[in-house]
Amino acid sequence: MLTEKQEKYLLKIPADKIVKIIPYDLHIPSIVKNIKDKIKNSGIDLEVAFMGASALEISGQGDIDLYIFCQEKDYSIYLLKLEKVFGPRIQGITIIKWELEKDGHEIELYLTDPNTPGVKEQIEVFNILKKDLKLLKEYENIKASANGLSFKEYMRRKYEFYNSILNIN
Repeated sequence: MLTEKQEKYLLKIPADKIVKIIPYDLHIPSIVKNIKDKIKNSGIDLEVAFMGASALEISGQGDIDLYIFCQEKDYSIYLLKLEKVFGPRIQGITIIKWELEKDGHEIELYLTDPNTPGVKEQIEVFNILKKDLKLLKEYENIKASANGLSFKEYMRRKYEFYNSILNIN
């Protein structure tokens, strides 16, 4: 079962977008360290959380998800510094995003408020998977079984799994 918000997101996904699942890359931690160092060296002293399949060291799309946690009211304090380092941003309503590429890995860097419901949910799912090896293996199997399927179906399966471990009906 999916939430209304999840269903709406699925409607925006192009039908021809296909998922390719690849093994975890041992070089990812050095890429993450490099980006975190750039953030710190730019004078930003905020928590940078590395989450997602790559942070869990499991197979996935090979992308890297980094979250710079900041209260939304303070975004303007950090935007110029981040833009000097990472270039123009893609702005959303409660999240600001940069899309980067390094060594064949897509990197999504977010300036986001950790107190928003969606981010809280992402953090909770990540922490559950990090602590429960059985659920982590199940999650990796869901990802592997979606290789070659549409991105929409992949996301549907992920959302259903997330909702089941969060007890969202």
